[in-house]
Amino acid sequence: MSLITPENHLVLFAVIVAAAALGIWSEHKKWLGNISGILVTMILMSILSMTGIVPVASNPKLKIEVYDLIFNYFIPLSIPLMLMGSNVMRIIREGGKLLVAFLIGALGVVLGSFVAFYFIDLGADSGNAAGVITATLIGGSMNFIATGEILNFSTHPLFSATIAVDNFAANAYILMLFAIPSFKFLARFFMKPKIENLETTANNQNEESYPITIERIALSMLIAAVIAGVGSLISPAIQYLFSSKMSMNILIVTVLSVLIANILPKKLKKLEDTAFAIGLWMMYIFLAAIGASTNLSDMLHVGPAVLGFYIIILFFHLIFMVSLARIFKLDVYEVIIASAANIMGPSVAAPMAASLGQKKLITPGILVGILGYVIGTFIGVSIAVMLS
Repeated sequence: MSLITPENHLVLFAVIVAAAALGIWSEHKKWLGNISGILVTMILMSILSMTGIVPVASNPKLKIEVYDLIFNYFIPLSIPLMLMGSNVMRIIREGGKLLVAFLIGALGVVLGSFVAFYFIDLGADSGNAAGVITATLIGGSMNFIATGEILNFSTHPLFSATIAVDNFAANAYILMLFAIPSFKFLARFFMKPKIENLETTANNQNEESYPITIERIALSMLIAAVIAGVGSLISPAIQYLFSSKMSMNILIVTVLSVLIANILPKKLKKLEDTAFAIGLWMMYIFLAAIGASTNLSDMLHVGPAVLGFYIIILFFHLIFMVSLARIFKLDVYEVIIASAANIMGPSVAAPMAASLGQKKLITPGILVGILGYVIGTFIGVSIAVMLS
């Protein structure tokens, strides 16, 4: 029996919220700045469950209402919240060369995942693991979680190992990207850097911001709840129609979220920042609960093979982008910023563009990263189905 029993609902929920808060806070502190907040949250909850402080989420003999609440509600609600800004037409209109580079990079990840699957055996669930890894390398952690849930894979040791490896591999890769402009021997593969990308556009300077307010919180949650509710009504019929064991609910919610975001882009514009912040917090809460079902020894055991899987995909992804850069008239900055958007999403692509002085690529970097949110889950699930 754990120190905090399953019946201590509010105490257990407080611990989960604290673990999520620590993870979010850690990303802004230098002493933990190179470690993903997601990893901090999951490892902390794993330690608490393994030492008997909180109940183990994967224990089939226990019904733990707090974990059930999080597993059943937080992901269906967080996906619509995080996808409210996924205006595909704006991405196509304003993405420019960065959009081309991003799509090339996404194709490189897909092809790399097939190569990695051929060379590295991750066991009976290799196909699902390949799908989850592909999804996260096309748009970031949101796809990681959504794909894992759709494939009923989120409590598997491979899932936890992948999160741990993802943090290490992605950070090392981003550091390497920063060094690429200094590699003179690669210059012949790229077009000459574009002077116009150093300029800040008037749209970036004048773009209106919308602060978080109680009204926007209420509207964001209402829209997310309606989308999640409609998804839960439709998904059983879709699942029956295709005789699928996958969690169609998350897939349907994702499709509906993207449709609504693109049908009503102007109406949802004021809600984007508020909705995304709430959705991201919910993701952290969900991952804290997943951490409570994780066994660290299992995670460490399968970690080296997963790292090899990542290295092959990242290597193939970068080689593929560099090889095609000249053909599509891409400069070195467009390639590395688009690659960052692939591997770690808009939260890394935008600051990378700013730090490299490519001011005109900041907004496109955010937009193509959001496109990764839109397409990554679908591609990841497709890869898993093909390879399973």
